[in-house]
Amino acid sequence: MQVERLNLETNEKEKVDCIGIVQFIGHDKNADLTDGKNYYVIGFHQQLLKVIDDTQDYYYYIPFDANDIGQKEGIVSGFHIIEDPTGKIHELFASYKKDFDLKQKKRSQKLSQRLIQWKLKKLDEKESK
Repeated sequence: MQVERLNLETNEKEKVDCIGIVQFIGHDKNADLTDGKNYYVIGFHQQLLKVIDDTQDYYYYIPFDANDIGQKEGIVSGFHIIEDPTGKIHELFASYKKDFDLKQKKRSQKLSQRLIQWKLKKLDEKESK
């Protein structure tokens, strides 16, 4: 399916291929997206969704799953997949979620390791007095 996008550099409308539709849920002051509105996905870049947003031009967005809002630290907005005829959007979401979970796990492990090291240091200091 083809959809229109407004090229903000040339201020002209052009047709682009749409690979799916997502619905934005939540609020993000840094995004030109409206809560509950559907958006066309026109591609990907690395692990980002290429979405035609409220500016009518495309922008890259993190593929946070709206089901994770409030359940995972730091996620306050995300997307529901409405249409994904090729399955590529689902693949991107799954890949990003896996990487995100792994990063969160590593962060929490680093934090717990730092806390253990700090406690051991304090115990050593106490014993040496």
